[in-house]
This record gives sequence, C-alpha cells and structure tokens, in this order.
Amino acid sequence: MVEWVIREMVNTDLDAAVRVWEDSGINAAEPVFSIAEVAAAISDGDPAVVAEVAGHVVGTACSIVDGDRAWVVRLALSSRWRNHGIGSEMLMALEQRLTSRGVTRLSALLHEGEVGDSAFANQSYDGPISLRYFDRRESYAASHAQTVTELGGRIIPATAWSRLSGGEDNKALIERMLIQPLAEPMLAERLGLRPPGAAILFGPPGTGKTSLVRGIAGRLGWPFIEVFPAQLGTTAAEIASGIRTTFDRLQSVEHAVVFIDEVDEVASRRQEASAAQAITNELLKVIPGFRNRSGRLLICATNSISRLDPAFARTGRFDFILPVGPPDRAARTEALTSEITRITDRPVDVTALAAATEGYTMADLDHLIRTAAQLAFERALLGDDGARVEHADLDRALNATKPSVMLEDMAIFAEEIERYSRY
Repeated sequence: MVEWVIREMVNTDLDAAVRVWEDSGINAAEPVFSIAEVAAAISDGDPAVVAEVAGHVVGTACSIVDGDRAWVVRLALSSRWRNHGIGSEMLMALEQRLTSRGVTRLSALLHEGEVGDSAFANQSYDGPISLRYFDRRESYAASHAQTVTELGGRIIPATAWSRLSGGEDNKALIERMLIQPLAEPMLAERLGLRPPGAAILFGPPGTGKTSLVRGIAGRLGWPFIEVFPAQLGTTAAEIASGIRTTFDRLQSVEHAVVFIDEVDEVASRRQEASAAQAITNELLKVIPGFRNRSGRLLICATNSISRLDPAFARTGRFDFILPVGPPDRAARTEALTSEITRITDRPVDVTALAAATEGYTMADLDHLIRTAAQLAFERALLGDDGARVEHADLDRALNATKPSVMLEDMAIFAEEIERYSRY
C-alpha cells in the first residue's frame, strides 16, 4: 500500500514543488495562477502543504488568502501518484489551516481535466465545465475552527474509512446505523428518522475501536476531537469541571465527532468507585445538551461494557451500543491474502493460516507478517540471495505470537453482545 505524509510546505521545498508543477500540466495549458504568483504566496506565509512519499515531494496544495476568502492556487501531483487519494487529503489539510485563520470561503480555478479536478469535486466544491471555477463555503466559521483547534481537533482524511480493513461486519453496521443518517439528514428528516447523537462502542482491546471512530469522522468530513478526561485535572472535582468546560465550548462547534476512549474509567458503576461519582454525574448532565443539537456525534468506547454505570448507558443518552470484535475468518483471509501477496510469490496456505489465527486482531496479523518477513530478511543477510517469505516462516511466526483476544475473552464478549447491544 502506498504510504504518504502531508506536512507544511517550507521554502526549501520550492525547487521540488516546481518540478511537481511542471509534471502536472494538462494539454499544455498554462495554469490560471503562474509559478511566480504561487511562489510569492508561499514566501508571504500563506498556508501551503506538500505530500511526501519516501522523503520525496510528490504533491502540493497552496493558497492565497484575501480576508475571509482563500484561493487554492496550485493543487498538483506528480503523474506517478495520481488516483491514490493524495490530492483530496492535501486539500483537506490545507482547508484545516485556512479555516483556523478565519477563512470561510474557498475558491479555485482550473482548466478542465487539470490535476486536482476530482479532488475538488470529492471535497464538495461546485463548478461548471471548461475553465472550472470551484467554490465552497466552510460549514463552520472561524471561531468554530479555532475552538476545534484549541480542543485538539483535526480533520481526518476521507480515505480513512475506506482504508479500514478486517472488520467489514463492524463497518457495515456503523455505516448503516451511524453514518448514513448523519450523512443524509434531509432524507432522514423526510422519513421521520432522528439521526443519532451518541453511541457506545464496546469490545476486547485491540479490535480497532479508535480507528473506526477516526474513520467515521473522515467519512462524514467532520473534525475529530478526542476528549481525555484524565488530562482535565488531578482530582475527580477538577476532571468534572474540565468536562463541563469542554462540552460548554463544544456547543459552538457546528459539526464534530467527539470521542472518549476507555470511558469506563470515568463512568463506571458508581457504587464501585464513589470517588468518581462527580465525574459520572457531570457526564450524565452534559451528554443531553450535546446531543440536542444536530450535526454532532459523541462516541464513547470501552473494553468492558459491563463496568459502565447503567444510568450512563441507558436509552436516551446513547442511541446505540455497538459491539466491535476481532476480524472473523473471512476478514482474516482477505487481510492475510493481501499482505502475503505483497511480500512473497511462494505458495502459502492462507486458508489454514486464517483458521489458525482465531482471536487475532488486525494489529496481531500485521505483527505476524512482520515477524515472518524478519525471518526471511535475516536469511538474506546471511547470504541467501533468493530469500523469500516461505510458509515455514509464517508457521514459525505463528508459534512465536499469540492472539490479543483469547477464547475466554471471546466468551465474555459474546455474553456482553447478548446482554448489552442496542441497535
């Protein structure tokens, strides 16, 4: 899989950026904004980002700011790296920087077919044909963007959802119950469906709950804000006050996916943790106010749903309580096939390997593959020029690793699904 990094553009990137721009011409048409104009904007400090692959600049997104409006003046990609979703991610990263500076309207002019055309369309810009004029008004004002930034929020790439693998059942359930009603609010309203405002994800450690929530934010195009109650104070009273202040500030944010991980640490059964009653009570107060306003979603995650205070998890505060388990055999087969095909051309019994990895999370499978590759790598260092990952390497790796989710964990999880799931 292609891996890239989106970062701030600095002046030393200019030479590499010019090469990318020259490689991005379409039908010999001159871009609307010249290289000199773009370079001047970068030198003036207007927001700009680059995409790097293996330390090489392969894409740029640059802007010129004019009050509360910004022109995206050069969205460009080297020809080799087109159609990977990099353009959309650069545009999202640039938008985040612009909105934090008070920009509420973003525009761009492109020749038809120019690199970046699909990226603007993917990011909900509207534009006619021929010389394409793209325009978008940000869904939250500068003050909202500032609040998101101050709360540690960030924009998650839209591809974060599609990249998630190994839990298609989990994804399908979340897509159906959470994402679609929020992504299609007018249709939901017409049919009398109230979009969800809060949900709980539960399941064994390592099953990808946090990645799923980030993917939801990317899929919706909303900022992702993670709240860490333990970092809001040193005493229960301080944490409760910090939660109240945080959720008061969130009232000014129009759209956001807010995430609290391991929520059982601050909302466990009150008779089990009397010192934390103030925290649980404060959460009970702030959740209804947060969910009363549409366009926001609170997701809490826990490894042990049975530890949560019943009043905290009841219907009315949380619309759904959704299980997130490790990948099933079909998902493991798919993930292993993809990775093994990537690293070796030697015959491997993937079906047997998938059967032997019950309880393995996606992180466990990644570690398994890495361990097998390390064994082949060490043979190559010893002079085996034809070294490849063999089935024997995978067997050795399997013997050296163990699943994160043991059989007893799966038994408890199955009981919790039966008792606590709500969807």
